[in-house]
Amino acid sequence: MSFSETLLQKAEPYFEVQMRKPFLQGILDGTLPIEKFLYWVRVDYPYLVNFSRILALGVAKADTFEDMRVMQEYLHWIINDEMALHESYAAENGITKLELESQQMGPIKYAYTRHELSSAYSGSMGELIAGILACIVGYQVVCRKLVSSAEIKSDNPYKDWLSMYSSDAELDTHTQKILEIFDRLASEGSENLRVSMEAKFMAGVRYETMCWDAYFDMEEWINH
Repeated sequence: MSFSETLLQKAEPYFEVQMRKPFLQGILDGTLPIEKFLYWVRVDYPYLVNFSRILALGVAKADTFEDMRVMQEYLHWIINDEMALHESYAAENGITKLELESQQMGPIKYAYTRHELSSAYSGSMGELIAGILACIVGYQVVCRKLVSSAEIKSDNPYKDWLSMYSSDAELDTHTQKILEIFDRLASEGSENLRVSMEAKFMAGVRYETMCWDAYFDMEEWINH
């Protein structure tokens, strides 16, 4: 069993909890109120801006040209596919790109981003990937569980969202290549490095789990 497979096994209880969250159950049956979905669009966009910065740093930290290529190609997909889908959802609902770019993340999403940025800037290449790995693999794992648990109705307004995260072939290719780098760095590194990589990954899994509640609750900062 590879290092990433071991970590995914440890994260499985969290994935099971995530798929039962009201936000994702609403996505699955199409009943999630649109304002809650648009909250996710709004706060996930600036998150992806920071995620893109981390991938760009990964290009710089990569030890080989091939690893640089993998990180760059994934970065390209994030900007031109995933963020473009966010922009499309926003435009369809009267939210401008400027509004997306100036959106403030909620407290949990912000803290999650700080964890990822800290792992990326202060850690090794392996720790950089570990910090964002829960995001890279989590959406796919959970969405695949969701679509296998029920039939997606043709009039479900979120069917394209489910399709992208559960069965997009290009995304799957990027994920597998990232995991190969992650596992290689773990096998080449010290036990202390693997312990650190696991800790950063599991922290990300816990943040992802909390984020689904934050989206449903449309979490905001407390103003006095």
